[in-house]
Amino acid sequence: MPSMTFFHLPAEKRERLLAAARTEFVRVAYEDASINRIIRMAGIPRGSFYMYFTDKEDLFRYLMESYGQRLVEQVECRLDQDGGDLFQAFLDLFDYLQANRSTGEFQEMAEILRRNQRLQPGLILNRQGPCALVERLRDKIDLSRLDLRSETDLPDLLHLLVSAVAGTMVTAGQDGDVPQARARLIRILGILQRGVAAKEAVPGRA
Repeated sequence: MPSMTFFHLPAEKRERLLAAARTEFVRVAYEDASINRIIRMAGIPRGSFYMYFTDKEDLFRYLMESYGQRLVEQVECRLDQDGGDLFQAFLDLFDYLQANRSTGEFQEMAEILRRNQRLQPGLILNRQGPCALVERLRDKIDLSRLDLRSETDLPDLLHLLVSAVAGTMVTAGQDGDVPQARARLIRILGILQRGVAAKEAVPGRA
């Protein structure tokens, strides 16, 4: 988490640092990203950077979590539109991301996810993980549509949904076949909705 020193910076200086970070993480995978290049682009001393962030991971996580907040806002809007249907809301989120894939922050997010596939989807959840999403979204979700059997079911389901959307979004970007990626997402959502465990055999039937 950034220090309070970072949050007390003038908005223009904060944005200049974050813009430099986005440029670097879009350019190369996390492992190859350079703090030196980021601070040169941002025009700040190296010592100042470490007054704002602990290290490169701290900066990267904060950046991805900021994208995650935008996504949560979009999920909230779609839950309102879809009458609390969680599965439809995430399908609509995929459609929204594809429609806005070539614009601004979502283009950056898609490219960063593509370069760091093994690190997703946890990076676009905040540090508290899916439970924080539950607290924010619970009142908008129609829980009567879900067969929840424990307190952890909804957080785990949200984690799976984020993973499914992020994964198919990356696939669509790599293959360029958005309809196929969307069809795969629909199949995944269908599996989650119905479950795949065999029903108990009815006595007397073969």
